[in-house]
Amino acid sequence: MNLTPLQNFLWIVGTALKVLLCVLVFARGLHRRLPLFGLYAALLVVEEFTARWTYHHWGYASQPARYVYWSSLGVVLFARALAVGDLCWRSLRNAPAVWGIVRKPLLLLAVALLAYAAISAANNRSPLIALLLAAEKGLDFGIVVVLAVLAGLGVRYQVWLGGIERKVVIGFGVYSAFQVVNDTFMQKWMMRYFHWWVSASVVSFEAAMLIWIVPLLRPLPPPSPPPTLFAEKESVAILSQILEHLRRIMEEMKRIARSKWK
Repeated sequence: MNLTPLQNFLWIVGTALKVLLCVLVFARGLHRRLPLFGLYAALLVVEEFTARWTYHHWGYASQPARYVYWSSLGVVLFARALAVGDLCWRSLRNAPAVWGIVRKPLLLLAVALLAYAAISAANNRSPLIALLLAAEKGLDFGIVVVLAVLAGLGVRYQVWLGGIERKVVIGFGVYSAFQVVNDTFMQKWMMRYFHWWVSASVVSFEAAMLIWIVPLLRPLPPPSPPPTLFAEKESVAILSQILEHLRRIMEEMKRIARSKWK
């Protein structure tokens, strides 16, 4: 089994982008802001060179190549899910009330997607492979839903990520949205007319990496400060004033009620 010239070109470009992304993530210190995204970027490089070494020694269609491909897919999928979960938490950690509202629905969504993957793989001849494929589709759909919710919450409650963090979110969103649309109907339709469409998924991920790489070409701006909160003494004083106003209002309402019954 040999790759086409287009596939070879895309593979070389993808390898270069993964290495560049990993170097920039650690050189610019983004791994300290988003440690799980840093782990994800590092695993992309490890996966790439492990696959290249395996293919070089045993060939593309060998048993070791299949083992490396499917096992690395599972590891990278898990790392991507962790990176997106970390972005969710960091976007809402300064709004604990909002995080408390959305945390349970997000957990339920994760459980539902895992259940879907398990059910899809249950009656398959290769349950592990079917599980990974279903998990990949479920993860892409879940990422699109989660990032849409984050965008809506950001507008509604003015809960914003920093500039570089937004670029990471956009990159994940672009890739996952394309995967959802492609898996749903585009791939079956496009493959009838364009045989090279099999590489469209690779191109979409390389576009996502470019979205991540471009802002990392310059030094990162300092992270946005968290919203200013009242000091403990000031909060107690304000709460006491509010309670005093409420007490006066209640007394006035009681006085008015008594005057009506006289």
